[in-house]
Amino acid sequence: MTTPFPFQAAAVLTASQLNAITTLATSTKTASHTLTIADVGTRVIMNSASATTITVNTSIFGASDVVEIANIGAGVCTVTAGTCTVGTTGTLALAQNASGKLVFISASAAIFISGGFGLTSSGATVATTQTTTSTSYTDLATSGPAVTLTTGTTAYVIVTTYSYNATSGTATYMSFAVSGATTIAAGDATAVSLLGMKTGGQEWSNSAVYPVTLTAGSNTFTAKYKTSSGTGTFGNRSIIVIAA
Repeated sequence: MTTPFPFQAAAVLTASQLNAITTLATSTKTASHTLTIADVGTRVIMNSASATTITVNTSIFGASDVVEIANIGAGVCTVTAGTCTVGTTGTLALAQNASGKLVFISASAAIFISGGFGLTSSGATVATTQTTTSTSYTDLATSGPAVTLTTGTTAYVIVTTYSYNATSGTATYMSFAVSGATTIAAGDATAVSLLGMKTGGQEWSNSAVYPVTLTAGSNTFTAKYKTSSGTGTFGNRSIIVIAA
């Protein structure tokens, strides 16, 4: 239903327009868009498989004007400061199903409040028990597990495995590498590790969660493994990624 915003002087509103006052007008974009005065008080929905931008310029909006922005496409949509200053405590890069609200504090400055549709997540597991003697991070015979997500600039990665080493005093490590829009090597700072050997038929399980700063886009998270020495054994390996 067409809404009456923005109101015009001396305009006569119909009953249907009055009934629609509480309905937020929307417009769908399939390519990068520069906001105009017609966008004030509306929701701009981006729907593109490729990366896009929504650009904000000065002297178009006034203090207290609001524009909602939502991204339903697979490509990351980034709210971009053109000639207008745009501040946020969150992210300006909206992954698929992310949204936020652009609140203007003056004609030349706005605050982007991210939120709306929420987080995206994915997980994978490799149950097979396999070994490595590598003292640097590597794949096992069955690589992974790995997950691919379209992310913003932040994600939380949970890695879990049971592991042991047949040599006393040695350690096993499971970390993860990131590829795609972001390149991050596996490392001890993002590893779940266990010091000790298998005793009495027991296998030790461990889990950890790490925040990761990313370049927005399609990112793949792949588990990697190493041992301090001897032979490290790993089983029931899983990785879960929660992207903001």
